[in-house]
Amino acid sequence: MPRMKKINTEWIKDAGYTYESSFNPTWIPGRYNNLSMSRKYYIENGIIKLPVSVSPNFRIPLFWLAFKNFPYLYYKRIALQSLKKDGYLSLYFHPWEFTDLTYYNLPFIVKRKSGIELMKKLKQFISDVRNEGEFVSIHSFLKERLH
Repeated sequence: MPRMKKINTEWIKDAGYTYESSFNPTWIPGRYNNLSMSRKYYIENGIIKLPVSVSPNFRIPLFWLAFKNFPYLYYKRIALQSLKKDGYLSLYFHPWEFTDLTYYNLPFIVKRKSGIELMKKLKQFISDVRNEGEFVSIHSFLKERLH
């Protein structure tokens, strides 16, 4: 859901979806306070709820903005902590982040490290963590875990 907006689980089910991954179990001032939500996947009203990954201890969001702005080694460390604790990472990026955002009227933290620079950083991350787990689709992950 855009901007991780809450949506009625019944609407998701009625639309024919089996899972939802549009929520961040963290607190971001002015955005949302989901500290009471589970950090791990669970089932609610017949819909699998798969939250975006956050760090285990302080629930630091591992979303696209953190990836772009945190020092690389710090981000990698907390991502690997989450992977070890939860058994998976659920990360997301927007396609527009991989274009050059330099000339757009956007906040610095949004447009920095975009385009090729972000692609290189993501390739490095994938290379660095590929031996720590398996890269699979959400469908494959849930099918393996829930069946």
